[in-house]
Amino acid sequence: MSNFIPALNHNSQGLFTSLLSKERLRIFGYIRALVPHNSDAEDIYQRVCLTLWKKFDEFDQERDFFFWACGIAFYTVCNYRRSIQHDRHFYSQELIETMSQKREQQLTNYNLRLELLHDCLNELPPEDRQLLQNVTLKNEPLKEMAKAANRSIQTLYNRLSLLRRELADCISRKLQSESQA
Repeated sequence: MSNFIPALNHNSQGLFTSLLSKERLRIFGYIRALVPHNSDAEDIYQRVCLTLWKKFDEFDQERDFFFWACGIAFYTVCNYRRSIQHDRHFYSQELIETMSQKREQQLTNYNLRLELLHDCLNELPPEDRQLLQNVTLKNEPLKEMAKAANRSIQTLYNRLSLLRRELADCISRKLQSESQA
């Protein structure tokens, strides 16, 4: 195999970069679902990105980039698995195929679920949205937040738990209404 990495023209580079950056988390999530170790998934992800780059001129832009990438990822995982067959902690080929199909189904509506999450977040009162943002995006310690709000840590844990359930229920309702429409 040649170490030569083909150069893409400027327009193709931009499109490739845009598509990969949009789908990188889903592609890695797909790979991670098929591989028992995170470090192996990271290695495979790098190989997949390189293969996607090398084969990008073969990509049919009428197709979905994510599913094209998953096809390449699937074969990369299979090849990786064959190369380390001595590792008894690696999944069987049949299990990889089953998990691959399930994970593709789950990730199919990932972008829709993100949009619905934003809708559901916007339906929350501002103080609840702020609490979630402080914890999830800003990584603020709950102890400090509780002290600043003059509330117990347990109260904040309980509120966060309730908010996460409400968001999950909201997303499920919206998904159900989307599928019925």
